[in-house]
Amino acid sequence: MSSQVVFGFHGTPPAPGIGAQPVAKTNIEDVQNSNRQSSGSRFIGLVAVFVVIGPPAGALAVTLLLAALSLGSGHAADGWADQGRFVVGAMLLGLVSGIPISYIVGAVPAALIGLATAAWDANKGRVPFYVPLGAALVLGVLAAGRLGRLVSSADGERAAQIAVLLAHLAAACLCWLVVRGVFSRPSTSNMTRSGRNNEQQ
Repeated sequence: MSSQVVFGFHGTPPAPGIGAQPVAKTNIEDVQNSNRQSSGSRFIGLVAVFVVIGPPAGALAVTLLLAALSLGSGHAADGWADQGRFVVGAMLLGLVSGIPISYIVGAVPAALIGLATAAWDANKGRVPFYVPLGAALVLGVLAAGRLGRLVSSADGERAAQIAVLLAHLAAACLCWLVVRGVFSRPSTSNMTRSGRNNEQQ
């Protein structure tokens, strides 16, 4: 009777892990689903950083450029204190009026740069600085080309083109720094190398 209790009715021990296989399979599926959800949230978060932060960062860069050009042209008052107040006033006025316009004009380019950055992050891991800056440079050149000729243009057109390029590059640089700090992770090559080392051990 005791042997039946230990080995079952047929006198053979139960197969190991029979009850654990469905549980293990369920755990693996849960982990895979969780990884997919986290990857999707990460992708959306990366794009959102560029869409939310990019346009006002570009507006700030343009405002600083315009304030510097005004100081260089002699439109500001003499004296460091007066020039400082002029720069601060120009920045505040430019930001108040420029931020709403920046989202209207720059939301689509920011989203495109964010998509390129998120795609690189999803496929290759850590995003180098030249990915968003390269995308920003291409879009900035295209936008500047709509304002006039890139090679020969008037002084006003040239200043506008420089401002457009600066807005794209400055926004992309700031967003890349934010993404690097918030969504940092090791590159794919490092993860593969560490996995191989673990397998060898």
